[in-house]
Amino acid sequence: MNDTDSRLVADLALERQQRYNAEHASRIQLIRLVVAVVAVIAATTAVFFMAHPSMSEPLANPGNPAPSSTQPAATEDSEPAGSSPNARGNIPKKLGESAGFGSVTSPIQNTFSIERITLDPPCSPQGTRPDSGHTILLHVEVNTGPDAERAGMLGRILAPGFFSAIGPDGVSHDAWPGACTDPADRLPEDFGVNQTYAGTIELNLPISAGTLVLAGDMTNAAGWEWAF
Repeated sequence: MNDTDSRLVADLALERQQRYNAEHASRIQLIRLVVAVVAVIAATTAVFFMAHPSMSEPLANPGNPAPSSTQPAATEDSEPAGSSPNARGNIPKKLGESAGFGSVTSPIQNTFSIERITLDPPCSPQGTRPDSGHTILLHVEVNTGPDAERAGMLGRILAPGFFSAIGPDGVSHDAWPGACTDPADRLPEDFGVNQTYAGTIELNLPISAGTLVLAGDMTNAAGWEWAF
């Protein structure tokens, strides 16, 4: 091969190398452009779904609708409308005034009232007067509603162990069951539904006057109190 042929071959090789480099650079530029476009589309899609979160949730199957997560409102015991607790968290009542609890939809389905309070009544022939303190006899009337659980709950709290009394000096005293009056006159311990009861609750307290308190903790309701 002479010098002329050698130069022609070299020029041809150089031309091919330059053409290859140009084509390769174009491919790299095209790939970079495609990657950039894909990134822009992905970012735009993410921003859209962040602004519209409901669009990212799968469509519900019409034949099998997803169960609702909404739960019914909890039923709470409540005092009839118009009754407000005092600073001690109790609802003040007068003798003969109804108190009670039920549910939000039927707030007065279980009611009771202390009709009168007798201080140191005569004891029955078999009764015994307390060694110290006073016999406080509550005359109570009860009306229950259709809810058996709440009716039974009312029967359990209308008992000496749930009562206390606050003296004129502000000191609180727990009540104890008494044994002075006739047990046959006392309220029953178990209440049925849709019933009316009348009877007594006998308390033994160290004071003869003050504020009588019935705790409502067991019923999820406020307590009640009466002056005596």
